[in-house]
Amino acid sequence: MLILALQALWLALPVLVAGIVQILVIKAGWLHSLAACPIDGGLCLRGRRLFGANKTLRGAVIMPLVSALASALQARAAPGAMEWLHVASFQMNHPVAWGLLLGSGYVLGELPNSFMKRQLDIAPGAAAKDRTALLFWLADQWDSVVGIFLVLGFVWVPGLRFMVMVFALALVLHTLAAALMVALGLKERIG
Repeated sequence: MLILALQALWLALPVLVAGIVQILVIKAGWLHSLAACPIDGGLCLRGRRLFGANKTLRGAVIMPLVSALASALQARAAPGAMEWLHVASFQMNHPVAWGLLLGSGYVLGELPNSFMKRQLDIAPGAAAKDRTALLFWLADQWDSVVGIFLVLGFVWVPGLRFMVMVFALALVLHTLAAALMVALGLKERIG
């Protein structure tokens, strides 16, 4: 079980690094021109934005590129750990492409949840206040994990035990990331 947990953390590491870089870029106000470009282009459905103003090209660029760089550094700086903790031969043989898939899956995984929230008039960063609150909280924790597994599905299919471990790890890591964002003034609440 410990090896499985370490493999899950090893898998998540490039995305964690990319998320931290994303937080720092937002806090510093860098790449403002990309932040001003919403992924949905301002399009609306039923008078509501598709994804909202917080889903921008800045995140869509930073997450895949930094995940790719972090994955390459991970493979180069710790080849022994990579040999021991990798979950797929593609991860070992193509770390940059693996990282691009991780980051792209992360970004794509968040979009359906954002779409549903906008259509239900839940503001970006706000929590649902009715009987859907728990459902949306779980979706906030796991949407990117689902996206990552779907995108990685082109090159690798994980086992059920590994997937359960990653979903459990995501609950912890998302909570810690949210706490960091609250501490930096980028979010108002953790949950």
